[in-house]
Amino acid sequence: MRYGCHNRSSDQPEEVGAGQPLSGSIPGAQSVTFAASGTAGPRREALQNGEERVRLTAKVLGVFGDARVIAKGEAAGLKLMARGADPNFVRGTYEPPIQQAIAANLAPGDVFFDIGANIGFFSLIAARRVGPRGQVYAFEPVPRNAEAAAESARLSGFDTVRVFAEAAGATTGRGQLLLADHIGGAALASSGAPPDMSGRLEVSIVAIDDAIGQRGLRPPSLVKIDVEGAEIDVLGGMTETLRRHRPKVIYEVDDATREGLDRKARKIAELLTAAGYALKPLPASYENWEWQVGHVFAQPMSAYELS
Repeated sequence: MRYGCHNRSSDQPEEVGAGQPLSGSIPGAQSVTFAASGTAGPRREALQNGEERVRLTAKVLGVFGDARVIAKGEAAGLKLMARGADPNFVRGTYEPPIQQAIAANLAPGDVFFDIGANIGFFSLIAARRVGPRGQVYAFEPVPRNAEAAAESARLSGFDTVRVFAEAAGATTGRGQLLLADHIGGAALASSGAPPDMSGRLEVSIVAIDDAIGQRGLRPPSLVKIDVEGAEIDVLGGMTETLRRHRPKVIYEVDDATREGLDRKARKIAELLTAAGYALKPLPASYENWEWQVGHVFAQPMSAYELS
């Protein structure tokens, strides 16, 4: 989850700065089964080992500087404020299945909601796809991440990206964000403390239904959710959006154990299936990780399929 903002009322969020379906059938399902991503183990050890590799690699690549040009992938040639971030962002090799799913399911004029935007990597891909008639809304409450996302969009020449330094949740209001040493590991207190917790911050929270209904945001064509355990809350705050506007949804599920991952996945699958969505696991983005990670593509079923 990528959360953090400054003291503002919930109805005045801080705004920072300025397809075709996937191939293959998408069967309806009450549960989602992921390929194993590695041996389950404590997240802290996995993070420490992974972070050390990131630091060493980043030192060689020099990505702890500011603006960098992304080397390959769907965001190739775009500029990213990558200080302290995973070097795979700059390489363009960060979560390739998610890059491909976003690019394949957005067309010119579409609207993309990036919930848990981190430093804005996926927002850049979406902005390129939707073009000048489209719109990208990025929700990123960790202040430094939100600022990086907004600056990356500006440097890449996209004035269609709006970054809100706030969390998405079940209801609009305020809450406690638990910060983490890992740049993308912050979580709302309601979702549990990250193992590498480094502090806390009071943040603004918005329900996506309110963001659309009360602020006049354009309804989404595609939503990406990566919120470190708050997926049910985010989806609970966009039930009207799912019912009325029927966006496609890409979401991440993660946990320290395979059992925990499957348990979370079942709860989300039940909610989305009840809302008339068919689910399809995406190819694994991470191989041989101790921390368990899965991604799912959810597509609204037609009236015929629901009958």
